[in-house]
Amino acid sequence: MASVLFLALALLWSPGCGRKATTEAAPAPGPVQQTRPLLYDKELAQVLVYYATSDGRYLVPVTISINPTREVAKTAVEKLLAGPPEDGLNPTMPEGVKLREVYALTGEKTAYVDFTSDLLKIKDAREAELALRSLVLTLTEVQGIEGVKVMVEGQNIPELAGIKLEGTIKRPPAINSLVQGEGQEGSVQVYFSDEQALHLVPVTVAAPGNGEKDLPRAAVEALLAGPPKDSGLLPTVWPGTKLLHLAVQDGVAVVDLSKEAVGYGGGTTMETLFVDSLLWTLTQFPSIHKVQLLIEGEKREYLPEGTPIRDPLPRPEHLNVVYH
Repeated sequence: MASVLFLALALLWSPGCGRKATTEAAPAPGPVQQTRPLLYDKELAQVLVYYATSDGRYLVPVTISINPTREVAKTAVEKLLAGPPEDGLNPTMPEGVKLREVYALTGEKTAYVDFTSDLLKIKDAREAELALRSLVLTLTEVQGIEGVKVMVEGQNIPELAGIKLEGTIKRPPAINSLVQGEGQEGSVQVYFSDEQALHLVPVTVAAPGNGEKDLPRAAVEALLAGPPKDSGLLPTVWPGTKLLHLAVQDGVAVVDLSKEAVGYGGGTTMETLFVDSLLWTLTQFPSIHKVQLLIEGEKREYLPEGTPIRDPLPRPEHLNVVYH
């Protein structure tokens, strides 16, 4: 069963994967269109880059500190090509690939990315899917970029390892999907841990129960249920934890969990994964900006490892931060 799931995920578009990217025919540049550098409107000191988990099944967004720059798109691609800056992750691009240029055309929101011919070392369709998906996810995190056009040595390429590249590659509807079939309706995104308990992995799963009518509740229920046994992922909430109540008012989600939620008893890693996964899962919804955590209906000052939970907690500023 695990091998079947791996193959299915590897061949689909979506953080281990989801659906194939949709492509749109790239409009022929008109005579008035000119290339322009992709510059952010201000200097940024972080980029969000997508690497693979150690087993290659999922993509993981990693926040990397950089020297402040407006060339955010260029820097993000260079970090992607350089490979992960810490253990527990795998690169998605072949060794030796270099970035020749990244630019846009006037009036377009497509990033044209020109690589050296080393990109053509990719001969396997699954490796190509992983490389392209990580590139598109990384670049569409940059403000103003909605699609990616891949080039090699300044030339359009019709395909890469059998994957057609005639048009613009748009961001997939899910980062990593464990939903069967093509549709993402009735699904929610939750954050589980990778198999080494080092990173949070965004995964789209089927919404339990009446998910479509109450997606925040469905998302928390899915988070508490944990990942499928053959997914290669780990739960972030202690087994047996129940959702006693959830209400959203004035941008704050009040989440009441049973006492099993603190059954881990301690350990900073477990506590950080627990709190951050809950915050990232709930604050994906526009109506939720903060989360007030209750245990058995009561407010607590701190969790076992010292995380303050007396007041509502905001969405973390960055995901899977690496300081280099």
